[in-house]
Amino acid sequence: MPSVLRFIVALAALLALSSPATARDAKPNVPKIVPKIGAITAFTSAAQLAAMLAGPGVTISNAKFTGSPLAAGTFGGGQVDLGLDSGVVLSTGNAADVQGPNSDSGWTTDFGLPGDPDLTALVGDQTFDAAVLEFDVTPAGSTIAIRYVFASEEYNEYVGSPFNDVMAIYVDGVNCANIGGRPVSVNTINAGVNDAYFVDNDTGVLDTEMDGLTTPLDCVAPVTPGAANHVKIAIADTSDGRYDSALFIAASGIRSPGVGGLTLSPLLKAVEYHHTEWDHYFITTIPVEIQKLDDGTFVGWARTGLTFNVYVTGTANTADVCRFFSTSFAPRSSHFYTPFASECATVKQNPDWQFEAVVFAMVLPNADATCPAGTKPLYRVYNNGMGGAPNHRYTTEPDIFASMLSQGWTPEGAGVGVIACVPI
Repeated sequence: MPSVLRFIVALAALLALSSPATARDAKPNVPKIVPKIGAITAFTSAAQLAAMLAGPGVTISNAKFTGSPLAAGTFGGGQVDLGLDSGVVLSTGNAADVQGPNSDSGWTTDFGLPGDPDLTALVGDQTFDAAVLEFDVTPAGSTIAIRYVFASEEYNEYVGSPFNDVMAIYVDGVNCANIGGRPVSVNTINAGVNDAYFVDNDTGVLDTEMDGLTTPLDCVAPVTPGAANHVKIAIADTSDGRYDSALFIAASGIRSPGVGGLTLSPLLKAVEYHHTEWDHYFITTIPVEIQKLDDGTFVGWARTGLTFNVYVTGTANTADVCRFFSTSFAPRSSHFYTPFASECATVKQNPDWQFEAVVFAMVLPNADATCPAGTKPLYRVYNNGMGGAPNHRYTTEPDIFASMLSQGWTPEGAGVGVIACVPI
């Protein structure tokens, strides 16, 4: 049959159920000349989608879907255009609209739905219109592999912008959809970055609406054999709900054991917030905190628009970062982070500060404040108790560092105030 993608799209409710960016207007979508084919009924829904993914050496159970019921479905006939013959599609818009031809450079369905807190933490900007399929996998081996293709209408005009639509495949809470240690997104695979994994479809050579897509990729993750391991497959728009993106997962594409090296990332994204009334700064990598800061549960905080990368604890040649919290200066509570073991031990003895946890890791700077290749300086400045409560700011931006010093903040760390080195 022709290579035209044949899609069976969810049309009924599935069961079991930021950085600054310039506002974009959504254009009306051009009517498709390829008809929509078939439908998934509400009765089979998420369970049928998940069952389609089960391959050799795995059993799948406890499936659920979160998102618009129009954002998920199955596809077939995609071998020529996607490199995957059939499987499941998740979209930030209408899943049916990933069909070709490529008739518009900015195809959009904005459902007005929330993003996903894990994806927001992963990409460092607010996400929208998330489509999430979750289930348990019981594998035969100690690894699993999941084959997928990421595609987006954000290509190519919004590469390098905050409109960095993102996807992830979490296996027991750890994302394994990475390329070069970075999560798969518009900004990490494109014509200028990791181009060997990118397929440009701006001219509509392939029979899909998406303006660009990846080659077939594999997520390979460690698992506990013979036990239930939780898998979460998610995609979302970033910075606004416009310009659709899609994630294709191969039929029988989850298999155990997986082939090839693990595709885990050593990186986390730290997001900065500011409390205007207190003039306090705060950073966090924790998804639930980011969600509560963004939705106003933690009152008074707003994003500064700045983020930086840190390492996952246990990464080779890094130092664990201790996190402390103080209520001694309430209501102006504050957090403090240190990568130095001696400073961590000292602060633990201070009754004004409560040790919370080791939260991430950083590379310690050289004595002259220089950093190893692949990293950049992280500055720490102290407000000297201005406003009646201590606060520290952590930044990788030299101009912000200089501005804080001009406002009377004191540098801390090696050399001019380098507290650590973080990944570029």
